Amino acid sequence: MVNLSLRIHPDVLFAYSSTYVEVIIRVENPGDHAVWAEADISVPDHISLAPNTELRKGRVRVGIIDGKQFLEKAVRVYSNTYTNPQMYHCAITLYIFNKDGIIDSRMEKSSDIRCEMKKEASF
Repeated sequence: MVNLSLRIHPDVLFAYSSTYVEVIIRVENPGDHAVWAEADISVPDHISLAPNTELRKGRVRVGIIDGKQFLEKAVRVYSNTYTNPQMYHCAITLYIFNKDGIIDSRMEKSSDIRCEMKKEASF
């Protein structure tokens, strides 16, 4: 069984502007045999997986993970002029394929992306 963890860098997405954060997907294979991993990403309205258009679902191929190894892939999530300051729920579904190309396991995990107003620089 593989382990899935998510983290977001930087921590905050800025509202009403074109900025992005990266959702970093880390897949660890504690087993002895190599596995193939892919992940589906789903984001709500007002944020997107593409910089200039609305794209709410996507897939990333994490790759072949040897035994006792891990891989990380980053997916950018973009804000735009319609992005309100609030928490946005991002869902990740990880598919693990065996050597025959059959789905061996499926894991779901979610993360919240915080969006807030950009503050003026001050001393």
